[in-house]
Formats: sequence, structure tokens, C-alpha cells
Amino acid sequence: MPFNFMSPEYYLFFLPFCLFLMIIVPRDNKSLQISILCIMSYLFFILASGWHIILLLMSTLVDWNAGKRIYNNNSISRRKYWLKFSIIINLSLLATFKYLDFIIKSLGWWSLELGYSPIIDAPNLLLPVGISFYTFQTMSYTIDIYREKYKPAKSFLDFACYAAFFPQLVAGPIVRFDHFNEQIKKPLKTNNKRFRLAITLIIYGLFKKMIFADNFALHVNAIFSTGAPLDNVIIIYWGALLFGLQIYCDFSAYTDIAIGSAYLFGIKLPENFDGPYSAKSPQEFWRKWHISLSTWLRDYLYISLGGSRHGPKRMYAALMITMVLGGLWHGASWNFALWGLFHGVILIIHRLISSNKLSEIISNNLPIFYKLSSLIITQWLIFLSWLIFRIEDNGMLLRSIKSYLFIDIKFDYIQAFEYLPGLQWLTISLVIFFIFFHVLNILKNNKMKYSLARLNLQYWSLLIGLMMGLIWLLRPQESAEFIYFRF
Repeated sequence: MPFNFMSPEYYLFFLPFCLFLMIIVPRDNKSLQISILCIMSYLFFILASGWHIILLLMSTLVDWNAGKRIYNNNSISRRKYWLKFSIIINLSLLATFKYLDFIIKSLGWWSLELGYSPIIDAPNLLLPVGISFYTFQTMSYTIDIYREKYKPAKSFLDFACYAAFFPQLVAGPIVRFDHFNEQIKKPLKTNNKRFRLAITLIIYGLFKKMIFADNFALHVNAIFSTGAPLDNVIIIYWGALLFGLQIYCDFSAYTDIAIGSAYLFGIKLPENFDGPYSAKSPQEFWRKWHISLSTWLRDYLYISLGGSRHGPKRMYAALMITMVLGGLWHGASWNFALWGLFHGVILIIHRLISSNKLSEIISNNLPIFYKLSSLIITQWLIFLSWLIFRIEDNGMLLRSIKSYLFIDIKFDYIQAFEYLPGLQWLTISLVIFFIFFHVLNILKNNKMKYSLARLNLQYWSLLIGLMMGLIWLLRPQESAEFIYFRF
């Protein structure tokens, strides 16, 4: 397994060494602090992805230079030239290393369908770790300077640290430069309160990843494998539920560890999730799920395509393009494009329904029924979309969707129970436990993990010890990599 937040070396050597370096430098020497964070971030990336650090350096140098050129030019044409230069270089790197194989294989498939032989063999390029995240992050810098939202970074070191900051480098959250820059204007400082919060978030994230996500993954991988009885509706609904919980626990766990790691150095990263499985509409879901990506797509793609400024037809077209490209951002596969298309369709349908007078009458006269039915329908559609996201094989996907829609199915409890991997009752218990605490967390406005950090020291220590003990006892033998490392 490559070096990442699941590597013991990260917690035993890398993080302590980085903290040690930050402690021994003078607390008022901000430049030296940023230098240490930048160097350690590049070391982290080398350990995680090797020579692909060259691509990170290229994006950093291109956007640093483009940002200065845009800001210092009064000519609109020259400003546009440097903005286009930045976007083209960044997207070219992303397209080459993430989508070139996909494009070549797709063209080869179409040529076979038309009776021709494929001409070019796919180079099978290795996907650089975190390229989707840091590309969007550095692109937002030049776009915001072009839009005159802020000035360029005062030093290349500050910008390089922003682009490579190791807690969020590999899988986000996608941070805007003004958010990061505001926190590094003064020397970085932490305190006992932030240190305890950092440890809480890291353990909380590991708890979600190793106990919930990794145990759920055992069933998910078994269900969506070749030869699985996908006509059994019980198995399909169980698989859809578990994958939805797995991807949430997996990705939100990474975010918690990233935020906790950043807190150790006095830097606050933005939250990326806000109880997405409480959403009562597709629009609300995207306000709560992968918030940094959804706001990026809204601010830099949807609005640039016209947004809601040019009538409903233009808005629906912009929304659909945004969601399809957002789907492809997740991976070079047609199922991700289909996933984005599906979300675009349900977003448009929701807008059409919610603007209907009948919907307004029901919501005003039967508010409880309206909210409950909206929640059930929205989540039913969201978990249907997770089937599209998870399954790449077209035949398997079609069979799974038919079962989800109760077409040509069977109900076989015995087959479902016998087919699933061992420790079925542990997995069932974890699902019940997750649902209970997810609801509790929603009632606490997604602040439960912060409440844990404010417990009395004695109770806090006991809780952290208990969580670490449960991680040791309940984790699977092999931990799966973070799902979003593939993107």
C-alpha cells in the first residue's frame, strides 16, 4: 500500500517529525514555518506518488506565474491569454495522465463497433495521486485573480505551500487560496485545545475508516463481484446501502484526518460534509456532500456556463454539463459520466417539481408528510446513483438497476445471508450503530466530533482509548485504500 493516512509510518514517524521541526523553530519565524511545511509536503508527495511530484511542480509554477501576469496586466486580452494558458496547461496534464487511456480505449471500442481495428494502444499511464484535487485547487487561484477577488501570493513559498499542503493534498478538501492565505499571514500557532481537537479528529477519522468503511467494503466487494446473484433484491438493496455508507465513512474519514492533521500546525481546513443522508432534495444533497467540490463546480463551471442568468433552458444545459463533467472528474470511466448525468436529470426534475404550485400547496398544508416523503424519495435516488458509481460492468449495472427497480427479481433471505461474507451480524450491527449516530450527529448540526474534544480530560482520554481499542479489535485483516485516492 502506498504511503498515506493509513500507513503506520505516517503516525509513527512522518507526523511526529514534522511536529518536532515546527516546535524547535522560533515561534515568530513564519517564513521558516512555511518552509518546513512546504518541504514536508513535498516529501509526503514523493513517498505517496514518486516522480509524479514533477506534475505538482509544473502546476505550481504555471499558476504562480500566470497569477502574477494576470494581476500585473491591464490589457484584457493579455489577462485572458494568461488565464487560458493556465487552464490549458492544467487540464492538459489532467487529461493526459487521467483520461488518455480512457479516450484511447473508448475510440478503440467504437472503431471495433464500426468494423475497424484499433490503431493506438493505450499507454497505461499510472494515475498520479491527488492530481484531480491539486489541479482544481491551483486553477481556482488564477481564475480568482482574473476575477479580481484577491491579489497574488506575496511569495512563491506561500503559494507552493498552499498548493502542496500535505493534509489535503491527496484527497481534499479543495481549498481556496484566500482561505489558506488568511491563516498564514501570521506565524502559525497551536494550543492545548487545538491539539486535543486534532487528536480527536484523527482518531475519529480512523474509527470511521477502519471499523465502518473497511468492514462495509467486505460485503460490497462480495456483492458486486462476478457471479453474484444480482437478481436477489435483498442483496442489491443491501449492497447499495452498504456502498453508500462505505463511501461516506471512507471519504469523510479522510477529511477528518486531514482537518485534524492541519490543526496540529495551526491551520483550519474547511469541512467537506454536513449530514448528506439527511438531504430532502438532490440540490440539498450537493450542498452537504463533498462541499468543496460542489462549490468549486458551481463557482467555476456552472456560473461560467451561464448559470441561471439566461433563462431556464440555458440553466438546465449548464447544470447538465456541470454534473456530467463533475462525474467524469471522479474517474475515467463511462459509469462516472452516467452517474453525473443521472444527478443532472434528478436535479432538473426537482427544480421543475418544486416550482409547481401543487408542490407548494402540499408543503404548506402537509409539512411533515412533505418533508418525510422528500427525504425518502431523495435518499432512494441517491442510493440508486451509488450503484451507477460503483459498478463499471454494463451488464452487471443493468441487472442491478432492474433489481433496484423491482424488475424481474426474487426475494431470497437465505441466499442473501449465505452469500455474504462472514461476520454478517457484525456488519448489521455496524449499520444500525452508524444510522443511530448519523441521526444524532445531524441533530447536533454535524458538531458531535467537536463536542467529543471538549469533554473533561479524564473522560476524553477514556473515550480515545476506547475508540483505539475498538479499532484494534474490529478492523478487518486488510484495510482498503481510501476510495477517493483513485480520483
